[in-house]
Amino acid sequence: MPFKELYFQSQPLMISIGGYIAILLILTLPFSTALTVVFSVALLLLWISSAQFMTLPDFVKQNPQTLFALLLFFCLTFAVTYSTAPPEHALTTLSKYRELLLLAILPPFIQSESTRHWAWNAFIIASVMTLLGSYAIHFGLIDNMQPTKDPSIKNRITHSLLVAFFAFFCAHKSLQANKYSLFYIPLLALCIHNLFFLVSGRTGQLIFLLLMLLFYIQRFSTKKAVLLITATVMLLLAFIACSDRASRINEGFSQTQNYLHSENGETKTSEGQRLTFWKHSLMLISEAPWLGHGTGSYPTEYSRVAAKTDIASSNPHNEYLMITVQAGIAGLLLFLAFLFSQYRYSLNLINEYKWLAQGILVALAVNSLFNSTILDFTEGHWFTTMIALCFATLSTSTKSCSA
Repeated sequence: MPFKELYFQSQPLMISIGGYIAILLILTLPFSTALTVVFSVALLLLWISSAQFMTLPDFVKQNPQTLFALLLFFCLTFAVTYSTAPPEHALTTLSKYRELLLLAILPPFIQSESTRHWAWNAFIIASVMTLLGSYAIHFGLIDNMQPTKDPSIKNRITHSLLVAFFAFFCAHKSLQANKYSLFYIPLLALCIHNLFFLVSGRTGQLIFLLLMLLFYIQRFSTKKAVLLITATVMLLLAFIACSDRASRINEGFSQTQNYLHSENGETKTSEGQRLTFWKHSLMLISEAPWLGHGTGSYPTEYSRVAAKTDIASSNPHNEYLMITVQAGIAGLLLFLAFLFSQYRYSLNLINEYKWLAQGILVALAVNSLFNSTILDFTEGHWFTTMIALCFATLSTSTKSCSA
């Protein structure tokens, strides 16, 4: 048999293998950095060997959010050439944005409805394991995997993000007209308890609240949505006023006020440090607004403008500022276009995918205000994987997401 014919006959097998690897990636992503790297590299090799790059031009026409992600990566690649950071550090930083490439690499392997069904099941299993793992740590069944008091497998920021979105997912699934809908109600309750009474991740709490507002708008009439939003706000105010578990929320407000009212800015608190990072980042942006200081330049440039009393910083804990410092307004516009395209083209999805895609967008946009989301390993890979999973149906016909 000629090699060319044998090659094309082997493509379906490579696509099938890639689908299994994609499922494993989603299953293990919240827990293992090493396996995430292994599975991502395996998908890249399969993507190349099965010649999926040949279909990339047509794919990005149907998936503009992927186009903007790739353009952002190429913008950061170009920014390496004029970076003020040492070349090795600039390239290391660029490599941390490689998960943007997953938006082009992953979709060909999750085109079939069956693969997506199991991919969503893998997401559910991973989320339940994340949730139950937290309770296992809390009750002393397994050792705490983090140096903080928060019982979480990953750090509290990552954990609360994952649990917040899973709560949103469970809320939608609880309204499904099938035999599994009741299964998601206790999971939703566990997510809420975990977010507000076990793991004190303030970003995750904010994301959860905004996702619930989005859920009300997506699934209920205006009158019911207003009533639900009002009830949620009242419960939140009661929680802040009465529960000792709201101490970190109150602490955040207090630290922000102290920073804003102090003469030089109170930099010894966590909020004070974050606001200081943002202040110096804006100074750096003003120095090179259009193209930035180059990929990987943030630590070098920050140490130059920061006061001697300020804590050192490798990123501003804000993806919008991080990208703008490195790639200027050009990079920021590409990132904003990437976000906007997710909303614009989510409207072309069937309801279940549309609702989840919009939830992912809200979580990404909000999380990026307080963390360098794409730069961070787990969050960056998780977001790009979930975006790819939702938008895979733009280039294929499907009936529903039946997780």
